[in-house]
Amino acid sequence: MLKMPASDNKGGSGPRIGLALAGGGPLGVIYEIGALLALQEALEGVNFNDLHVYVGVSAGAANASALANGFSPAKICRTFVNNESSAFPLDPEHFLRPAFRLYMKGLKSIPRLFVEALWSFLRNPRDRTLLAALSKLSQAMPPGLLDNEPIDRFLAKMYSSRGRTNDFRKLKRKLFVVATNLDTGEIVKFGAKGNEHVSISKAVQASTAVPGLYPPVKIGGRYYIDGGVKKTVHASTALDEGIDLLFCVNPLVPFNAKLAKPNDIYGFKTLVDGGLPVVMTQTFYALIYSRMKIGMAKYAVDYPDKDVILFEPNSRDATMFFSNVFSFANRHNVCEHAYQTTRRDLLARKNELRPLLARHGINLRVDILEDKSLHFYSNSSVPPEVSKQAMLQNPVTNELSDTLDELQAWLDSKQSLTTPNEKTLRAVPGKSSVRPMVKPIPQATVVQSN
Repeated sequence: MLKMPASDNKGGSGPRIGLALAGGGPLGVIYEIGALLALQEALEGVNFNDLHVYVGVSAGAANASALANGFSPAKICRTFVNNESSAFPLDPEHFLRPAFRLYMKGLKSIPRLFVEALWSFLRNPRDRTLLAALSKLSQAMPPGLLDNEPIDRFLAKMYSSRGRTNDFRKLKRKLFVVATNLDTGEIVKFGAKGNEHVSISKAVQASTAVPGLYPPVKIGGRYYIDGGVKKTVHASTALDEGIDLLFCVNPLVPFNAKLAKPNDIYGFKTLVDGGLPVVMTQTFYALIYSRMKIGMAKYAVDYPDKDVILFEPNSRDATMFFSNVFSFANRHNVCEHAYQTTRRDLLARKNELRPLLARHGINLRVDILEDKSLHFYSNSSVPPEVSKQAMLQNPVTNELSDTLDELQAWLDSKQSLTTPNEKTLRAVPGKSSVRPMVKPIPQATVVQSN
């Protein structure tokens, strides 16, 4: 956790609180959901659906945009982790579908590229080898392995549902989705002045376009890629909005094998024993993490009157490090792991966190953290009993919201049966597709002190 000294709020209208979520692939999405659940549960006085500003980068853009659009952490969990929303059914395979259209385009270009490469060699056989000439064929490789259009379509459906919007300009709260201009390397903040006309779902698609994995996203004649290419958290985007307290979540941390137990690293004596995937993962994590730490240190100088709290996995957390960052299959275990680890960390550091949070009118619920019976999910498909604090903060709102969304989805599915001139809606049958209301899921987080 990074702490910056803050003065008491002098505005008289309460502290201004923001949230900045970093990237991390599908695993990062799940980790952040766990973090948000725990924060919402343990922090009395914070409503993560009613913050002053939200900033999302890559995977964090999906969660930040959902929160800004009124989806509670519990509902995001039911949609992306438990896949229990009949209004927004999620098939993880849709987001891991090969970009066949790009493959076909590349294949069609091979004959032309081959002729051009051969001609280039024949023109300069002394200065160019045949192998160098044939390197031109690399242009036939697709700019991304997977199709990211489903991201836009799925989120557009979510944000076009009851009471929500896919338009930055119509949001009740400030939302910034960060991407990178491929041709210039410049940071672009969708939702900021000049870029607020882009749909939220398309902005998230651009921000999550991990180079090599997903193709760049074309918006207004320009191509955009992952927002984490230049900066990891983009906390300054939120701090520039005049907030007093900023919560940051970063799912990816390099692994310190010296601090881990031997069994935690799968019997490896060193990470090199894990082969190229482990070596590349550690290298990538180390690069983005060191960049983030430099940025955080700079924020302490540039924003001395702000409080910034960073939540992230522990550097000896083998479960997070060795999990496939692009896999949905392990999402329940990752969420539960994050939930329990964070509860222990919050409880262990209560004396440090309590006064900092109290300055902003927030109470750390130690009684909830000490309740060992709480879990992120149960073995059944029905979420477990909600904690007392969650019930106080959201009495039945989440339950009613789920039911209304599912009712809206049912009505939308029947709309094609209704002619434009009909003025009345069809009655819902006695046995509708709407599920009985269920209690919201408890909440979760991971906090790391350095």
